[in-house]
Amino acid sequence: MVAEDLTTRQKFVNLIPALLAVGIVETLILAGAPKKAPEVGRLLDRIEAYGWVGGAVLLIGSVLLALLLEPLELATIRFLEGYWSPFGPLARAGRFGIWMQERRRSRLQWIRDKAPDGEEKRHAVLRLDDLPRRRPLLPTALGNSLRAMEERAGLPYGMDALVAWPRLYYALPEATLKLVAEGRNQLDTAARLCLSLALSAMVSSGLLLRHRWWLLAPLAMILLAGVAYRAAVAAAGVYGSAVCAAFDVHRLSLLQMMRIDLPPTLSAERKINATLNALWKRASIPTGDITYSKTDTDVGLFHR
Repeated sequence: MVAEDLTTRQKFVNLIPALLAVGIVETLILAGAPKKAPEVGRLLDRIEAYGWVGGAVLLIGSVLLALLLEPLELATIRFLEGYWSPFGPLARAGRFGIWMQERRRSRLQWIRDKAPDGEEKRHAVLRLDDLPRRRPLLPTALGNSLRAMEERAGLPYGMDALVAWPRLYYALPEATLKLVAEGRNQLDTAARLCLSLALSAMVSSGLLLRHRWWLLAPLAMILLAGVAYRAAVAAAGVYGSAVCAAFDVHRLSLLQMMRIDLPPTLSAERKINATLNALWKRASIPTGDITYSKTDTDVGLFHR
């Protein structure tokens, strides 16, 4: 496998974080940890001793690790979103996180309702858009930002974004798909880097436990993981805006591709979408009905 065979997503979302984690741990071990304090000279001597064969083995192993971890991408994001078991080892952290997020909401609501007009009030209104209406909140800012996007994406049109998005995706033009993919790649890359740095810090702490001054290295990794997490939260906002815009502009293209008569009014569209939500959820038989067009020409079927 060569670099050209890897997709952009595999290169940046999976490969780079995996290479970073493996590279940090391997570098510390080659430099002498955990028995001795890491030294640059010892690292260079061992790199020279292993030569290009060792480097090739490390690179191939990292690529294989990245490919093996790719199916865990959704689990990675959901962990950072805060979907933790209420009975597991993270239960207490989850409760504390929810409390912090509720305090954040209360503070922003107070500023919105009580503070005089100005930049602080406008900022509070914008930040409240990043919090979902559903209670309880999730314990992390990333989780709440993505859940808020899920709530508001199809809300004006009566569409359940969670079930509608996989279908709407087929109706999006190439330019929109590219914009959405860029936002998603930025989000996933930052999230993977955050976890990669956090795990590297944990392993490095064990390797460097005997060498106190070297514990500043894991501390720096933790700080960088925090920066990566903030980048993930910011990327989630960009991705959410792209998804909401896709619903606003292209939702009727989905109806056209399904050969459904276009509704003449917004209220009629909401009725159709309520029926589609029930169909797509497979939860119950919908009570509404849908009228199909006889030909593609009748609806001006959208072609990409």
